[in-house]
Amino acid sequence: LPLQKRVHDFTIVHATLDTPGQWGYVFSNLDAVASFTYQRTAVCFFGHTHVPTVFVRDQGVRQEKAEHMRIEPAKKYFINAGSIGQPRDGNWRAAYCIYDIENNLVELVRVKYDVAAAQKKISKAGLPQLLAERLAMGR
Repeated sequence: LPLQKRVHDFTIVHATLDTPGQWGYVFSNLDAVASFTYQRTAVCFFGHTHVPTVFVRDQGVRQEKAEHMRIEPAKKYFINAGSIGQPRDGNWRAAYCIYDIENNLVELVRVKYDVAAAQKKISKAGLPQLLAERLAMGR
């Protein structure tokens, strides 16, 4: 897969836009500034941290915690949808994002799932036990 991909009017990247192959983390406004410098679309979705969040750039850069957000034309958005597995924000529920392109809306969603069944599959696959245990902790 490419390190970043433009789809319709938004961009997708696993880690950062400034150095996508170095797998950097974006946790702070300062971290987000570097990616915004290379962002050519109004919206970019990223991952890697497994922490759902939205960074907004207008006159400055700030982090939003809203679950529902309208995409405004004069702003740029760097959005992490979170993680279906292996969350890192203390919330065990699966996280994903819905982007309604026609209405310019983004929704960050959390859903419950069968953690015990997922833990059994991780153990059965021979993966490290820590990966199974952390599902219930969200860490």
